[in-house]
Amino acid sequence: MIEGRDPKLMEELIELGGADLVKCYQCGTCIADCPTGFAETPLSAKRLIHLVKLGLREKLLEEETPWMCVTCGGCEERCPREAEPFEIVLAIRRWQCKEDDTYVPLALSEIFARGHTQNVLNPMRKELGLPEIVTVANNREALQKFREMLKETNVYKRYSYIFREE
Repeated sequence: MIEGRDPKLMEELIELGGADLVKCYQCGTCIADCPTGFAETPLSAKRLIHLVKLGLREKLLEEETPWMCVTCGGCEERCPREAEPFEIVLAIRRWQCKEDDTYVPLALSEIFARGHTQNVLNPMRKELGLPEIVTVANNREALQKFREMLKETNVYKRYSYIFREE
């Protein structure tokens, strides 16, 4: 048995929206052309799911990469098992915030400012002839509503100095 392994971790993630993580068989298709692959610390849904399945609570709590997701949905388009990797990443974000209410991911200030962490999503889709994905980042009104919603959270109230509007 792996030291520090918590078999209940997977159940917790399932309750927070990661129900399909049991479908994942670690093929790596989800990360094959993930736009965050260019980041210094790339997002790997495969690695995150592996941590969950191993029950490595502390390692998962330390992970910053779930916050690097640019919400392009490519991982879900490609997953041969329909495991919905993006939804699992969102469940991990929820779990991290629930597990430690003082947790403030470094990328959160970028998300607040621009609505995303990286600006590679739609330019890459355009190069491939794919339709643009409309997100909060493409819509100033929606971005402002998103910011107003974040301003109501304890994280914003406690750490407002890290949030700036572009």
